[in-house]
Formats: sequence, C-alpha cells, structure tokens
Amino acid sequence: MKPFAHICTAYIVFCGACLAADKSGETKSRPNVLILLTDDQRADTIAALGNPDILTPNLDEIVRRGCSMSNTYCLGANMGAVCRPSRNMVMSGRTYFRWANPADGSKPARNAPAIENTLPAAFNAAGYETYHHGKQGNTAELIHRQFNHTHYLQDFDDRWSMEAGKKVADDAIDFLQDRSDESPWLMYLAFAMPHDPRAASVESLRKYDADSLQLPVNRLAAHPFDNGAVVGRDEWTAIWPRTDQRLRWHYHDYYACITTIDHHIGRLFKHLKNTDQFENTIIVFTSDHGLAMGSHGLMGKQNVYEAGYKPPMLIAGPGVRRGKSDHLNYLLDLHPTLCDLAGIKVPEGLDGRSFAGTLRKANMEPARNSIMLSYTNTQRAVRDGNWKLIRYPQVNRTQLFDLASDPTEMNDLSKDSSQSNRIEQLLTKLGELQSEAGDTQPLDIANPTDGRFDAPETLLADEVAPPENVPGLQCTSMVGGVGSKPGKPFTVLRGPDEVITAIAIGTDREDASVVTAIRFDLLNKKLGDQSRRAIIAGDTESRFAPLADQMNESRQPIGLFGRADAVIHSLGIIQSNHRRKTQESSIDDRRVPAFGGVGGEYSFEIQISNNDSRRRSDRFRGFHGTTTTRNGQTVIESLGILYVD
Repeated sequence: MKPFAHICTAYIVFCGACLAADKSGETKSRPNVLILLTDDQRADTIAALGNPDILTPNLDEIVRRGCSMSNTYCLGANMGAVCRPSRNMVMSGRTYFRWANPADGSKPARNAPAIENTLPAAFNAAGYETYHHGKQGNTAELIHRQFNHTHYLQDFDDRWSMEAGKKVADDAIDFLQDRSDESPWLMYLAFAMPHDPRAASVESLRKYDADSLQLPVNRLAAHPFDNGAVVGRDEWTAIWPRTDQRLRWHYHDYYACITTIDHHIGRLFKHLKNTDQFENTIIVFTSDHGLAMGSHGLMGKQNVYEAGYKPPMLIAGPGVRRGKSDHLNYLLDLHPTLCDLAGIKVPEGLDGRSFAGTLRKANMEPARNSIMLSYTNTQRAVRDGNWKLIRYPQVNRTQLFDLASDPTEMNDLSKDSSQSNRIEQLLTKLGELQSEAGDTQPLDIANPTDGRFDAPETLLADEVAPPENVPGLQCTSMVGGVGSKPGKPFTVLRGPDEVITAIAIGTDREDASVVTAIRFDLLNKKLGDQSRRAIIAGDTESRFAPLADQMNESRQPIGLFGRADAVIHSLGIIQSNHRRKTQESSIDDRRVPAFGGVGGEYSFEIQISNNDSRRRSDRFRGFHGTTTTRNGQTVIESLGILYVD
C-alpha cells in the first residue's frame, strides 16, 4: 500500500448511533464505525495541528472536536511495501511477526489469517453490519473477506483520475442511503492516495504555490549511509540530489492530493450531518505510516525515523475529550480501542492495547511507556519516553536522539561518551520489546558492511541513434511519431553485466496527458549498489512515477504497450518473468500497468521477437526513441526496444 503511501495511508473512523434491542427489550444507542484509509500520509500534514501550508478543513474539524494523539507509530514491516503489514496489523491487532515469523513453526505468510479475533470478526459477532471498500494492492486480503461487504478500487485508475477519494466516498454514501437494517454498521474505507503516482484535482493544485511551500528542516540531498533501503523503490520517486526545488514540486503534488481527499471526506461528513448521524459519530483519523519526503535525504517510508513511521491520529465524538495526548501507541492498538469505544468486549490474543482511557480522561496512565520499530532485517528502533535509539544491524551503526530537544532527529548523540549507559539501557529495552512482539532479529551480526552510500549518478540519455558496431543489434518497430517529423534521437544501452532495475515515467506537472520523460535505473550485477546510475530521456524536471521496479536479470523489459499518436500518451512495460515455471519460459511475461494520459489515437503493443535458442530477457539491450517539443514542453515522441539475435 498499496507513495509526505507506497502508502501509505490514513484511517478515519466514524461511530454514529444506531438502536439495538437488548434482551430486556430496552434499546441502547450503539456507535457505528467508519474507517477511512489513505496511503502514505505523514503526521505533520494537518493544518489544525500546525502545518501552515496545507489545506485540510474537514480533518481540521476532527481536531477541533476531539483528541489528537501525537505519538502514534507503525510498528514495522518485513517488506518494502510497509502498508501491507501495517494494514494487516490494524485489522488483526497483532504484530506482523505472528504470521511472518511464527513462533510455532508454521509456514510464514504475507497476510494475517482471518481468525475469530480480527476487527471485522469482533464487530460481526457484536451484531454490526460490516463494509469494506478501498485500495486493492498490499492489503489485508484474508481479513477483508470477513466483512459482510467488500469491494476494491482499481488503484492506478483511481490515482490517475485526479479525483482521489471520489469513488470511495460515492459508494460509501450510496451504501448508507440504501441500507434499511437498523443494526449498527462498521465501514472500512481505504483510499489509494496520497501514495504515488500523485495526480490531484486541478482545483486542489491551484490552491498551492509550489515555490512558497515550506520544507522539512531535516532535509538532506542524500542519506549519509546505507540504511538498508536507501535505493529502494520509493527512493526512485526523486533523483539525487534532493534539491529544494524538486522537493517543493513533490510537496505541491502531495499536499494537493491530501486536499483532494479531504474534499471528498467533507462530502461524507455532509451526508452524516444531513442524516443526523454526525454528532453521534466517533471519528478516528490515522494513517498506515508516514513518508520521508526529503527528511534525512530519503523519500519513502522504508525507514524508522519519525517522518517515515509516524502517522496522524485524530479521534473525535461522543465520550472523547477535546485536547491532545503525547502518549505512545501503535496503530495496531486501534483494534482494541475501537472495541472499547463501541462497548464490545476486547477479544483475547491481541498484541494491541486499548488507549480508550486516554481518550476519555486527560490524566489517565498511558497504555504504553515504550515502543519498538522495525524494518526488514536492516533497522530496529526503541522509543522510551523522549529518548529514541535506532540500530542498523547490517552496517553496525547506532543513532541516539533526544526527541524532547531534537524532534526532527538531527543531532545524533550516539558518539557522546556520557550517553553510553543510556545506550546500553535502551538496547536492553529494545531486546525486551522484540521478545514481546515475537521479533527474533539480532541487533548485531557477523561481518557487517561498512554502510557506505554514494548517491546514484544521474545522466542524460545519449542523443544519438543506435550504434552500428554492436553485432546483431536490432530495434523493434517504433511506436508514436505518427505523421510527425522525427525529433531528437536518444539511445539507452545497458553495459556489460548491467541490468535495468527500475523504470519511471515522467509527465508534465500540470498536464498528465503525455509522457514527457523516461528514467532508466541501471545496476552492474558484479559491482553492486555502488554502481547504480540513472539515465533520463526527455524533461529531467518531469513528475516521475515508478512504472516498474525490483527488476533483475530474469525480469527485464521485453515489450511495450500503451497509447500514442504523434507522441507517446501512456506507456506500460512487458517484462520477462522466468521465475514462473512454464514449459515455454521464453514467452512467459509480466505486464506492468500503463502510466500517463488517456489520449492517443491508437493503442500499441510491441515485443522482442521470439528466439528458440535464447531468452528474450538475455537478448534485451536497451531503448531507442526520439523527443520533440509540444506546446513548449519536451515530450517523448517515439520509442522502441533494442535487442540482439
């Protein structure tokens, strides 16, 4: 999830009153529950909580009416798609180690099992009608089936619609209007934004001046060392160095997407008000994690810094006090908290702890005094009070921050000899919390790497035709360029032992109707991460969205599809996929959905021709195309694939 994603994502819970008869024949008012999930939303993206740039009038209303929790965290993830384990933990109330690394020796799983103590199961048993609609990728697939009604978005279609949230809000309103059952309801709505690719409404984009947006004070051009995900998928949403101008463009899109979603949340609020449900509705707004968006030189959520793992948490409604709380809690604590607020017995077997007491009274003891954070086998962290320690086992590094005086984690105290005892105490506490959560990752390993990180070099594609001195080099038929005079040529060839690891599509910042650039990320298999480089054809300042990533030598481009006319309007990649076992592996492929605009006079599909003696991924060599200028904007005019026989 399933992209300051990828959603990331935000949860809004509405609890409004419904009447239910008890055994004595009396009626009691029970709250409805509505959970709205956006993807990849930082904690500091709410205007009413102090962000002077963002426009979130409907989320601000929740802040004014209720309690804001300032220290909510995603516990962690065992994969780059942090949203998948995060959402599974929210729905199950258990840590992801319970199914990803089960202590009973059972087979590890990607999703939490649909057992009797999940959130929808608990509310089903209490007589609620349960409804789910949202993002399809990287979700709690098994638990979703426990809802009485479950529906999915087409994630990429929704993100490119420029009206993120509209479909979810429309269908939610229809559901509420059409239901006749007097039982209470629980709705779980999961938006697909502001995860990249970000295409906000024109109205929302026009509400912001990109050049005036404030940037994080802890922004860097690049992260200073390899944290285990420094060149992961999300990091390729922006090229290095992360300049202020590039970050402002990202924040422009990011804020505008959040404002677009806020608008559709407002439509849902209006319906609840018009049907006399709003005042008796408990609203919980949170997100599956944060997003770096330039903080510490990172762009994604694959880090345990505050920006990467801390979402907003806003709760308002009957029985919830107005104010703020700095108590520590996990997102997975939401499950038992909602049960408490709805008057449902908290199921047994949960790792989550209810913080409903904090929502009712300001002077209550916190549910937790310390928390741990995790990312794959590369990062662990502990927060105890205002002290936070981060441990990187694979590179033998430790960071120590005093969040009371350094909330943006800019002053690492780990080398301060006066803090040695504190570091030992926090490492001990981290080990205890790991054991409690079911985490077996050691904090020290044999033979760690030095952690050096040199940001990948970014180059412009050679403005030349394909070389004639490469034996057997051929080009597929070219797509695009219909009826136009050929523009400037470009050629991108992978070198010896190189593979393309990712491809990103660039579009114009205000008009996503055509492809303005393509970025190719390459890696030398023998030299490793330090050999990574990016090559851009077209406009280097385009809005880039990752099209295909995590590619290796068995998963290389073998075809293209999309729409075009005189220029390329949308582009998708056909990859080889030899990990799938078929009798004809040479023609086995994997399609990545096309990104870009919806225009173009014709659809196209081209592929490298079959050769019985060699796999197409081995024959792939690169790309050839042309660029031109359209309405003052550089665009990709034509494109083909280079290969050898």
